[in-house]
Amino acid sequence: MATTHADPAETLAEARMTRVLFLFVLALVAVAVIATTLWGLPALAMIGLIGTLAVFGMLLAYAAGF
Repeated sequence: MATTHADPAETLAEARMTRVLFLFVLALVAVAVIATTLWGLPALAMIGLIGTLAVFGMLLAYAAGF
């Protein structure tokens, strides 16, 4: 029989991870804005290429069982 109440420690860990992820995304957006301001549209292309490599890396890691 499943319970609907979450463990307080699990809830705290999820909230902490959520804050870390939001800060990471905020930092990425800030870097993208600064890079675009400094170097223009080529900076967006470089960010896209780096993102593509990151996704391919995650897919390879998932396929390898990590």
